[in-house]
Amino acid sequence: MPTNPASKGRTITDTDLEVSAREAIAACDGDVLAAVKVLLVTVDHLHRELAAQEAGVAKLLLDVSRGYSRGRWESLLERAEAPIPYTPED
Repeated sequence: MPTNPASKGRTITDTDLEVSAREAIAACDGDVLAAVKVLLVTVDHLHRELAAQEAGVAKLLLDVSRGYSRGRWESLLERAEAPIPYTPED
């Protein structure tokens, strides 16, 4: 299984990418096409998982009472890297 140096809090270098690519190919018994397919399926799965989590967050934001949260969500949403769909009901 390829290792992920970024998960350890450091940036990925070209050497890390080379090693990870070789590990992925080796895990597929040297079949480059199979390694690419596995990586594409993995990326698609992660995109779907992220979309489901974002939808869950959006639902949670709508379910939490504005009076209870007292505007705490707005500052978090403004700082989010990707926009989270939320429109406060006034």
